[in-house]
Amino acid sequence: MGAGKDVVNRFFEAGLRDDIEAASDCFADDGRWIMAEGPEPGTTYSRDEIPGFLGKIIGLRKEYEAKGITLEYGEPIEAADKVVLEFTVNSPEGKVLDRAVDIFTIRDGKIAVKDVFRKA
Repeated sequence: MGAGKDVVNRFFEAGLRDDIEAASDCFADDGRWIMAEGPEPGTTYSRDEIPGFLGKIIGLRKEYEAKGITLEYGEPIEAADKVVLEFTVNSPEGKVLDRAVDIFTIRDGKIAVKDVFRKA
């Protein structure tokens, strides 16, 4: 597995453990997380804002789980300094509610940018 996939997998594994510090540490000091929602081209969270935002995302995941809504992740694909990961949000009946792709830019073994593209 490449270094990019390693850090992306560590990021998701830490998030699933609710370990905000470990997940945040996957980002470079100047790392950014760009969401699809918000003002064009999306809302950007700086490295200092990422822990608080991760807390909100983890809370949302727990709300989904309580309702039987699942997140399904594809296999990360690494090319040069990018890692691409697709995922879906699924109803308890298995209907796809949301589809998205994360494009990670990796620098020196850390996430420099996590850019989210989605279709609802």
